Amino acid sequence: MVVDDGSRDDTADRARDAGAIVVVHERNRGYGGALKTLFREAADRRAAHLVVIDADGQHDPGDIPTLVETQTRQDTDIVIGSRYVGERKTKIPFVRSVGLAVINHLTNASLGKLRPSGFIRDTQSGYRSYSLYAVRSLAADPLIGDNMGASTDILHHAHRNRLSVSEVETTISYDVENASSQGSVSHGLDLLRNIFWTIEYGKPLLILGLPGGLITLFGVTLTIQFLVHAAQTGTSVSIRLVPPILFAVGGVLLCIAAVMMHVLNRHPNINRLRKDGNS
Repeated sequence: MVVDDGSRDDTADRARDAGAIVVVHERNRGYGGALKTLFREAADRRAAHLVVIDADGQHDPGDIPTLVETQTRQDTDIVIGSRYVGERKTKIPFVRSVGLAVINHLTNASLGKLRPSGFIRDTQSGYRSYSLYAVRSLAADPLIGDNMGASTDILHHAHRNRLSVSEVETTISYDVENASSQGSVSHGLDLLRNIFWTIEYGKPLLILGLPGGLITLFGVTLTIQFLVHAAQTGTSVSIRLVPPILFAVGGVLLCIAAVMMHVLNRHPNINRLRKDGNS
């Protein structure tokens, strides 16, 4: 199946000539929009497995059997083709590798996965195999966005709905022609927006409150040390006292924000909206 996401070339015609089922978007709906169409179409056709592969040639189609076999053998809802597991090595451009490392850690933290043993190593790989159960669940979720952050939205959906996730090794090529048209910076900003939005409706006490508490403790400790030192030496309080005070204030603000988000999450109206969104 091919989703022609509002292209102006002969993609749809060539795909049909090659024997593919083609779904055409009259306008570009974005990466997430194309995924949602795939989920709906696969659910309607009761597909036992839906393997999503990008059209730019970065993914190796030869790994499709591995994803499907792993899904069948392990009875896993979502299998991710990962750049970070196994012995095969993907040569990732330096800037992108740094960005991926940050996004991977933030995504796992927003999922409450703080132990490395429980990490999803490649949260941003779009090379995935979905079971029929996962496809039906995702097709009914209006919270999946239309942009590149949909990869993260899917993982949060899996977390909320207790879908199992595993990874298999794959290699992704970056030296292909006509690769993704979205730049690394804009892609990263999309993902960060999704992650921080999820924090509000996920685990604010853990994601914001815990760091806020540690920052407050650090700032207060430094402030006390400076004040004790000034009292013992008879020196005046210097401008060096400003940074620890700012740390303490910033930490307190994070803690307040975490508590407010936590209280809002427990509000009956918020819970009702969340249940309606997942129904």
